[in-house]
Amino acid sequence: MIDLLGRSYDDEGLAAYFGDPSCVAGIRRFELREGRARGVRLTEVRTGSGLVFEVNESRGLDLGRMAFRGIPLSFCSCNGEVSPEFYEPVKDEWMRSFAGGMLVTGGLTHMGAASRDGDEELPLHGRISNIPAYGVAASRETDADGATVYSVSGSVRESKALSGNMVLHRTVTARQGENRLFIEDRIENQGFVEQELMVLYHFNVGHPVVDEGSRLLSRSLSVTPRDGLAAMRPERYDEYLAPSGGYGDVVYYHHLADSEGVATAALVNERIGLGVYLVFNTQELGCFTQWKYLEPGNYAAGLEPGTAYVGGRAEERAAGRVQVLPGRSSKYIGIEVGVLASNAEIEDYRRLYGLN
Repeated sequence: MIDLLGRSYDDEGLAAYFGDPSCVAGIRRFELREGRARGVRLTEVRTGSGLVFEVNESRGLDLGRMAFRGIPLSFCSCNGEVSPEFYEPVKDEWMRSFAGGMLVTGGLTHMGAASRDGDEELPLHGRISNIPAYGVAASRETDADGATVYSVSGSVRESKALSGNMVLHRTVTARQGENRLFIEDRIENQGFVEQELMVLYHFNVGHPVVDEGSRLLSRSLSVTPRDGLAAMRPERYDEYLAPSGGYGDVVYYHHLADSEGVATAALVNERIGLGVYLVFNTQELGCFTQWKYLEPGNYAAGLEPGTAYVGGRAEERAAGRVQVLPGRSSKYIGIEVGVLASNAEIEDYRRLYGLN
């Protein structure tokens, strides 16, 4: 059921009143044409609740622009969408094709800081977000409860001849009329020898959710500044400022409390009654990184569950946080991403998860 201006529509109602109901709720697939975005393939999903999001088929099936009732939720960088042909896998040159969007995936065999691991030079956040997907399918189906479900699925292969062969199988689903979506990933080692596994879900929230007075809501058992820059910040880790010149790259590592493995975090702006939340399983993603980059023109906040923190593979291995995926085996990861559409919903979210 979809509510528009106080009136409810089922599928029959949508068909009766709208010649093409997909203008309210549905899926569109399109390709960008200009500049470095030329050839980028996107699938747009409208749930009918006001939630609209893109799945980027050209970039690892990551989430691109995301909005609610016309209000942007995701951070979008000055790069705009960038085709993977312009990816530069050297040190932090990943930033030259970082478009932002709601989700950029880091991994699969390395994520986090550009670093050196033995004889290997590792680029910032790995390669998976700059690899086009294959076998992409978009569908509209009815589930067992009679709800309409929109789904985008496909696979992304990160491989190197004579070395590793890892595949990310991703499905993004959303139910008609809802303000949330679900990411279901199966990471498969199709090779015959074990591979180190590092995955980061780099969710990027932008203005107006991010603003002076916005707050991070989380049940954090501990919060550790990554470095001296974060340790010296005068405001609390969970507070956000207006755009501030010279703010820098501020990162905190969280150990989140969970309930039977389920953890959550949200970024909310109660002045406008709007927020974005994540729900995930700590057995799948045991580390949570908070990124604050509050510079003018690059005003962004990152909520980043991962299998490790972002210190780089050698550092994370030494800390015992790099996982190993045996040959011919898989790992499952699921994440819920949703919108808190009012202060009442923010308060309900607080009560549900026992947040201050």
